[in-house]
Amino acid sequence: MTMIPLKDTYEIINRYRQTCPVDVESLSAALGIPIDRVPMDATISGKITNHGNDRLAIIVNSKHSKTRQRFTIAHELGHAVLHHHLIGDGITDNSAYRAEATTPHPKIGASEETEANKFAASLLMPAEAIIDLQNRGLEPKDIAARLGVSLSALEVRLSAGSRRRREPVGSV
Repeated sequence: MTMIPLKDTYEIINRYRQTCPVDVESLSAALGIPIDRVPMDATISGKITNHGNDRLAIIVNSKHSKTRQRFTIAHELGHAVLHHHLIGDGITDNSAYRAEATTPHPKIGASEETEANKFAASLLMPAEAIIDLQNRGLEPKDIAARLGVSLSALEVRLSAGSRRRREPVGSV
């Protein structure tokens, strides 16, 4: 990703958050970050790589479910936006969305992984969309399906209090 001014990046992100499910693949393309799906060990969800000159790319485990792949893309976008200056050659995230323990990243730790997870949750499950779908009487499994996320991801988001606050991605 050639650095787009942060204000413009958040404007692009928030534009994509207006539709459900959020089209993370088109968003990634709009931010200049290509996505490649390759089979990987089941313990690896994906990674973000730097090919020099700030040319970032996301690699996703093609063996994982579609909802898992979507979350991985959103998580890696979180790293691209929030931790661009820390990425270096890249970050590999395991299935728990933690920087791979066998090859620890010198600058990405637990707090950065938590930030990327919160970014992904806010991107894929905007509080406004959740509230709207709840007000329409949809059950959690139906809300998750409409948002293109797993039921467990939605449950984590709901338990974090998304119903009580409205936050733009830029506030993560």
